[in-house]
Amino acid sequence: MRTNKFVFLGLFLPAVALVLVIGNLVASARMDAHVDEILEYDGARLNLISGFLGSEILVSLKHLRSLATEAVTREALDESGPAQLQSLESSFLILAQRNPLYQQVRWIDEAGRERARVERKLDNLTVTAQQDLQDKSDRYYFKRANALLPGELYISRVDLYEERGQVEQPRLPVVRIATPVADSEQRRRGIIVINIEMKYLFEFVRTTDQTDLEVEYLLVSQDGVLLSADFGNVMSEDAPDTAADFSATYPEVWTLMSTKLTGSLETADGLWTWRKLSPVATFKRMIRNSPQHLVAFDQFISDDLSLSLLAHRPVETMEDVRRENHELMVLGAIFVLSIYGLVLAFYLSGTARARRAEVDAARAIERANDLKRMNELDERFHRLVEASSIGLLSVDSTGRIEITNGAVDLMLGYQRGELNGVNVDTLLPAGMREKHAGLREQFMREPEARRMGFGRELKAVRKDNTTIPVEVALNPYTDNGRSLVLVSIIDLSHRQI
Repeated sequence: MRTNKFVFLGLFLPAVALVLVIGNLVASARMDAHVDEILEYDGARLNLISGFLGSEILVSLKHLRSLATEAVTREALDESGPAQLQSLESSFLILAQRNPLYQQVRWIDEAGRERARVERKLDNLTVTAQQDLQDKSDRYYFKRANALLPGELYISRVDLYEERGQVEQPRLPVVRIATPVADSEQRRRGIIVINIEMKYLFEFVRTTDQTDLEVEYLLVSQDGVLLSADFGNVMSEDAPDTAADFSATYPEVWTLMSTKLTGSLETADGLWTWRKLSPVATFKRMIRNSPQHLVAFDQFISDDLSLSLLAHRPVETMEDVRRENHELMVLGAIFVLSIYGLVLAFYLSGTARARRAEVDAARAIERANDLKRMNELDERFHRLVEASSIGLLSVDSTGRIEITNGAVDLMLGYQRGELNGVNVDTLLPAGMREKHAGLREQFMREPEARRMGFGRELKAVRKDNTTIPVEVALNPYTDNGRSLVLVSIIDLSHRQI
């Protein structure tokens, strides 16, 4: 049994080590595959949001180009009288009514002075009076767009809408798209600008965030500022602490984001996936996949819009994934090792039973051979005893005869087996029987080999009640724990003739 245990351990322990190694490899491969699935899923969601932004801006650029090339716009550029400006304002008003995300539509002349403006306040569209129009010559978006050639397009970064140098309340993040315009004589006449509210983008990100509770979607500006979906608190110049500094909070992620347009990184904070939101790249992809978007967009587009959209899965999520993989690996290993252990134990048990059966069979054969030899020896002994001319009989401790040989039967005139069970005292003359019984009991208490009758004459009673002189020898022995006496009798009749 101990040998079987050692054999079992010798075969089972290497299998445990092998299963653990393979299990770890499988768990690692499964974890990599799971992470790839997560990255693919998050990348698809980021592409969706990026495509949403790109498609919105693409539509707005189409509106901007159409507005810049309309006849009413050309007339206002050629002759900026009250009637022409009123017609231009009506055109702006119609465009803004059809597009609720357009916060402002303006014409800013080549000197940076607003000449016509329609704006949305509290969902109400108004035409700004001439005396309320402002000088925007110092604004970065005017300088960038006015430096382009007529027909070229400009997209600004995301920032907060300001009025007369002050951030409007409630805060309103906007993206400005603009294009330079010229009159009929190709004289530069400033730019047409559309302010697009970015509230919808934050709301879209917020909605996407709520549909998948395991993922947090974040927007980060080109300066490393985290743009919260609570757009009322972002990018405040008066209260800069209200916007989180993503670059300082997650420097490792920000450093890699700054060098790659898309990518992923697992840190102590969890799994990060990001994608630069680039309308220009989106346009190129859309044009490549859908040629119908080629309409009027062979112009150069200057793009200051640089947002990074991130998908963040917290470290707890990754730990859950790893724990799940570990549990599956452990369960799989336990299952495999249990099956292997049972099969091995059954095999070794069967082998042990087979070996025990072989040993038992060998022992049985050996016992059979020993019994056969014993029987042969017994038969040979019986033949030897039967062939002896000396009378032999076996007597138990009570004096009862158990077996005799032919010599004693013939000597005393009995048939074969007739003396079996007879008390040995009956073979003595009647006058000696009582005394002999006492001597026999004394002998059985201290048995020893004796030669009896030497120096004096003994008589044995035959079956016909005649007596014959005999010489008797006693030899005590045991058989299966029983005390017996082998009695040897020699007939002395022939010596007295």
